Amino acid sequence: MKETRIGPLRMQPGVELRHVLTLFFASFFGIATMSFINASQPYVLTEIIGIPFAEQGSLSGRLTIIQELALLAMLAPVGAISDKFGRKPVYATAFFIMGIAYFLYPMAGAIWMLVVFRLVFAVGVAGNAVMLPAVANDYPQEASRARMLAACFIFNGLGLVLILSVMRGLPVRFADLGIDPVTVGRYWLWTMTAVCFLAGTVVLIGLKPGAPRQLSRREPMLATFRVGLEAARNPRIALAYLAASVSRGDMAVLSTFFVLWLTQTGVEAGLTTGAASQKALTFYIVIQACALPAAVVMGWLLDRIDRVIGLAIAMAIAGLGYGSLWFVPDPLGPLMYGSAALIGVGEMSANLSATSLIGREAPERGRGA
Repeated sequence: MKETRIGPLRMQPGVELRHVLTLFFASFFGIATMSFINASQPYVLTEIIGIPFAEQGSLSGRLTIIQELALLAMLAPVGAISDKFGRKPVYATAFFIMGIAYFLYPMAGAIWMLVVFRLVFAVGVAGNAVMLPAVANDYPQEASRARMLAACFIFNGLGLVLILSVMRGLPVRFADLGIDPVTVGRYWLWTMTAVCFLAGTVVLIGLKPGAPRQLSRREPMLATFRVGLEAARNPRIALAYLAASVSRGDMAVLSTFFVLWLTQTGVEAGLTTGAASQKALTFYIVIQACALPAAVVMGWLLDRIDRVIGLAIAMAIAGLGYGSLWFVPDPLGPLMYGSAALIGVGEMSANLSATSLIGREAPERGRGA
C-alpha cells in the first residue's frame, strides 16, 4: 500500500491525503469553537442575563467547574466509543453538539439555563478534545508523531487567531447597525453555530472511517475503556494524564478569567461591553499567535529528547508566563503584550508535550480511551 507523505510527515498505511487534510481542517476550528463560549461569556452575563460585575467572577467559575467536571466524566467514555465505532462519527457529532449549544446559550433567561446549556456544550467539547489528539496520533508513523501533533496544534492556533480576529469585532459592527445589545449577543454566538456546523459537515465527509486495527473486529466498549485505565499503571502515561489535566485547566483559566478580567477592566475604563470584549479578545489572540512558533519548536524538540524532559521544560515555561502577570501594572497596557506572548508559548508547549507523551507511550489499541 502506497505511503502518504506530506513534507516530513509520514502516514500509516491506509491514511490518504484527504484524511490528513480533513484533520487539519478540523484542527483549524477545534480550539476556536471550544474556547469561544468563555470568551463571549462576559458579554452574555452583562447584556443578556444582567449579572452585576461583582458576581460575574464567581458565576463564571461555577459554570466552568460544572463544565469541566462533566467534561472529565465524558473523556474516557468518548474515547472508548470512538475506539469501538470509529473517530469520524464521534468527531463530527462533537462539532454539531457544540453548534447546538451556541444556538441555545444566548437564549438563556436564567442562571439554571446557562448551567444546562453548558452541560450540553461539555459533551461536544469532550468529543472534540479527545478526537483531535486521538486522530493525530492514529495517522502518522512514530517518527513523525510529534511533528504531526505540532502541525495540528499550529492549525489550532491559526484557527483561533483568524476566527477570533473576525469574531471579536462583530458585536461592535452589529451595534453600529442599530441592533439592540441582546440581539447583538445572539447574532454573535449564532455565527459560531454556523462555524461549528460547517466543521462537523466537513469532518463527516472527509475523515478516515474507523479506528486503527479495529475495523474488522469491534471490541466491547468497556474493554477499550479498561485499556485506558490499565495504561495508567505506566508511570509515564500517568504523568501524561496528569499533565493533560493541567493543560486543560490552563486553557479553561485563560478563556474564562483572563478574558473576563480584561473585559471588566475595559468597561470600568469607559468602554462599551462590545468594545471591551473586542479589546480583551485582542490580548487573547496575542496569546494564541505567539503559541504558533512554539508548536514548531516544541514539535522539533520533542522528536529529539525524552518527552518527560520536554514536559518538564514546557510546564516551567507555562509557570513563568502566568507568574509574569503579577508584574503587569495596567491589564490593558503595553506590558500585557509581553506576558500574553510568554503565556502563549507556555500554553502550547504544555499541550503539545502532554499529548506527545501519551501518543508515545499509549498502546495503539485503545488509544482513544
